[in-house]
Amino acid sequence: MKFITLVAISLTISGLFSSPLMAQQQTCLTQLKDQALMMKSKREGLFREPLPRTQSTFSFNTEQAFSDYLTAAYLQISSENPRANLPCPVYTDTYQQLVAQGSRPENATIADLISPFELKHGNSRKAVLLIHGLTDSPFTYHDLAQVYYQQGYTVRTILLPGHGTAPAALRDMDADDWRTASIYAIERTLKDFDQVILGGYSTGAALVIDYLTQGPTNEKILAAMLFSPATEPHNKNGWLAKWIDAIPFVNWIDKDADLDFAKYESFPFSAATASHQAMSRINIDELAPRQLPNIALFTTFSDIDTTIDNQVTFKLLAALHDPKKRIKNKLDRLIYYGDDSNIPTNFPTDYKIIRDDCDNDTCKKIQGMSHIGIVNKPSNPYYGQHAYYRNCGSYLDDDTLYKACKYQENIVFGERTEANLAKHKPFARLTFNPYFDKLAMHINDFINDIESAAR
Repeated sequence: MKFITLVAISLTISGLFSSPLMAQQQTCLTQLKDQALMMKSKREGLFREPLPRTQSTFSFNTEQAFSDYLTAAYLQISSENPRANLPCPVYTDTYQQLVAQGSRPENATIADLISPFELKHGNSRKAVLLIHGLTDSPFTYHDLAQVYYQQGYTVRTILLPGHGTAPAALRDMDADDWRTASIYAIERTLKDFDQVILGGYSTGAALVIDYLTQGPTNEKILAAMLFSPATEPHNKNGWLAKWIDAIPFVNWIDKDADLDFAKYESFPFSAATASHQAMSRINIDELAPRQLPNIALFTTFSDIDTTIDNQVTFKLLAALHDPKKRIKNKLDRLIYYGDDSNIPTNFPTDYKIIRDDCDNDTCKKIQGMSHIGIVNKPSNPYYGQHAYYRNCGSYLDDDTLYKACKYQENIVFGERTEANLAKHKPFARLTFNPYFDKLAMHINDFINDIESAAR
């Protein structure tokens, strides 16, 4: 990983002379405050296309060391992301720890923050592997990584193919590419450690479930932890995406400014196709003939999630809870941000469901937990309560509300339901979890329980 630091210095120096953005001494944060750049990029897609694709030197062979994978992923991002070398002073606890471990330079660039990482925990033989979601990057896990690290786990993350560069890169990828990368990371981690927890957010959770139901569960795997798992979207026409994508010059569902350094804002039809492929592999009919994993499941989601139909998630969790196939189902638990009336009447009565209350001023102002907020803590320097970035994709067709959402003070945050959008203008989608400290406590309790059961 120290090699990556040297590469970063070299690429940054060369970028100083090649990038007009660098010449202006901009950073990833000053760009967010540059209204003219914001609107120009929204109209013209300045950062929507990656730089010319480089030849990958990584084959996803499980004999290849994880450190080699991290180097290859970093080089790809540095070469293909049009803003890779832009300074990005977002110093999370995880980033500072990576600096202390010699894995990152003190002065961060975008490439340094969004590349996959490994937080090494001394001589520990325990690891957690975390897989991010569609349009995201490993930065998704900068907050959760600390929770696992404090429990004595080495933390590994991966970059799903098509991510970390620019949204158009997703047009050349499909769910099989994501499966190949995730299988490599899982099986390499199983080679390197004695006890492993698999974690996935959104599409990453679907990839974890798919892997775990493909055959006998490796005895090293202690548990699966699913954050806002992608089971089935509210829009039931996902199967149409591949046909629409085949129409010449019809490539994009949404076109945004793409100034969020850690997550794509524009969204191509091909991404919807790949997401549909990944979720189709874990529907109940598909899973029925498979062997269910005899490990504990930890899940958390919001029932007003406007991305995923969580009535389908309830059905999936119920099917996976089958006591005849999974002796360890007694350890399953759900951290549920929702109304009890939305829990299906036939959901297993022995399922441990935890509901967190929050009556402080922050919670009172928030209009529902969002799909994308669960993994970030309120103090996150980029996505947190008083941070720089706001998710304003609800107003892509209304420049006035889009600008107000981005720049107006004291706006309302929550999940982007029709009711919220009608009542609150402007309205930003929630990008942090006001219950994060309690979620961390629940994760710690779950880990203590599964480790006790494994003894």
